[in-house]
Amino acid sequence: FRSGPVFLFLFARKVSGLLAPSVAAALAWTFFSPAFLVPQIRGEANTFWALHRLYTIVYYGETPHNVAVSLLPLAWLLLARYWESSTPRRFALAAIVIAAIMASNAFGMAVITSSAFLLWLALLWPALLCPEKAGRAKHFVSTCAILLTAYLLICRLLPPSLLRQAAISSQTLENDSRHGWWVLALLPAVALLWWATRRLSDPILRFSLLFTGFVGGVVALWWIAGVAILPVAHRYVLEAEAGVCLLASFGLYPLWRRMRGMPLAFIAVPIIAIPLLGFVAFKDYRFAHQLIRPINITQTVAYRESAWIREHLPDQRVMASGDTEFWFNLFADNPQLAAGHEAGANWVERVALYTIYSGQNAGDQDGPISVLWLKAFGCGAITVPGLASRNESHPLLHPEKFARLLPLVWHEGDDFIYQVPLRSTSLAHVVPSDALVASRPVHGLDVVQLRRYVEALEDPALPLADLRWQNPEQGSISAKVARDQVVSLQIGYDPGWRAKANDRPVTVRSDGLGMIAIDPDCAGECTIDLKFDGGIERRICFILGIVVFLSLVAVIAVPMKNGSR
Repeated sequence: FRSGPVFLFLFARKVSGLLAPSVAAALAWTFFSPAFLVPQIRGEANTFWALHRLYTIVYYGETPHNVAVSLLPLAWLLLARYWESSTPRRFALAAIVIAAIMASNAFGMAVITSSAFLLWLALLWPALLCPEKAGRAKHFVSTCAILLTAYLLICRLLPPSLLRQAAISSQTLENDSRHGWWVLALLPAVALLWWATRRLSDPILRFSLLFTGFVGGVVALWWIAGVAILPVAHRYVLEAEAGVCLLASFGLYPLWRRMRGMPLAFIAVPIIAIPLLGFVAFKDYRFAHQLIRPINITQTVAYRESAWIREHLPDQRVMASGDTEFWFNLFADNPQLAAGHEAGANWVERVALYTIYSGQNAGDQDGPISVLWLKAFGCGAITVPGLASRNESHPLLHPEKFARLLPLVWHEGDDFIYQVPLRSTSLAHVVPSDALVASRPVHGLDVVQLRRYVEALEDPALPLADLRWQNPEQGSISAKVARDQVVSLQIGYDPGWRAKANDRPVTVRSDGLGMIAIDPDCAGECTIDLKFDGGIERRICFILGIVVFLSLVAVIAVPMKNGSR
């Protein structure tokens, strides 16, 4: 959080060669929050004099995003240094910092990729800075190579399939960005801005115009027109703040240069600016003091619900809603549905969540259908914030629907935990082959196959299955299985899962709910060893990551023969 302005100063000073506007940009980003010019954001914090970045860290837990934003100017600096002198060591340093940004946050991955090319356009494309077309093309290719190297370094953590899943799921998070063709309205505007500024002699001013125009345009389109051209578009305001501070400082610098020839005006600026900066610093301090307060965490709803579930429903999957879903896994090890971060969830899981939360078009079947979805995903309980709950968020539109259907096992005030009756708390079940959900439900009320599947889960004539985990990637299932039966595992399917039944490799596939189905081909007692090895994709990513990591370490550690750095 504090390093961002330092990196912004170093970047601006390196590219512009100017001290005063570089310091001004760093100070502006340290003490001011341009985001509070937006009425909706200002109203949320209920003040104009506040640090939006600090507010997002404390109130929303946006630390990963802020880490990515803080490292962004450092990546720009290292790219500029590499273009100045294209040594392997500078290539490696730029790739490592960009990899850190990509690994920190999805927003960082999107912004560093786009801003790297905007920086290339600002610093290298103008003829007055880089007249040789061959030089521009070479650095364009090298920039692509740096970005690719950075991704390969961390691709074991973020394989292409996971990125694809997150890209698809995130399009409907908080706002609908599936109409991404709106980006066509922004790109011509950025292209026009690039053309209009092609003769500017100050590359840092040109870059700040392009960067602020692009990122600020994404945010402005959302706040003004309600159009999201990127997933969760309004959260790019953190990046836009850095661009605004950079743009304001270098945009006003020509005025400052003129004032230096006017002694009275030159003296008046510090006399006004220094007290103003002190006033803003004092306001920021007061805001931080009011925002950051010690609390007794054990008295919060999130802790008390989590602690009760940890003690009374150990190892059972639950659906935590309201504030608890974001904090649950800090206080309990139970698996949970949703967890407040659905970008990696499969489509059916998100359909289930929407149906449970909204009950849209369900009528008097709202409660029974919600319980059906909970059972299908193996949830043994659900936390329910009522209308007068101490929770900040109240996602359930009809919280009273569970009171008529499920036993109440805990409550404080208007916060409740309802237990979902399950025949088995295990996430593994033996069911007939034809009881599996064969095709993906069309919507949350398409429950014909779902009901048949849940009836099989509750059938007392079917044998129980015992699931035990040795670690998060390896477990074993013990059950008595007939030839026409399969093992349904209420865990999201991934091609990286492998299984052996009585030491024989067996098929692991996905059912219509996106969960694991295993065909054990057993008749009688069956022991299924389950292991996640990542599949061919993750093995390739692992090898590439190791090779890239060792190569970058070698490049940095081995001294260059010519002494260049």
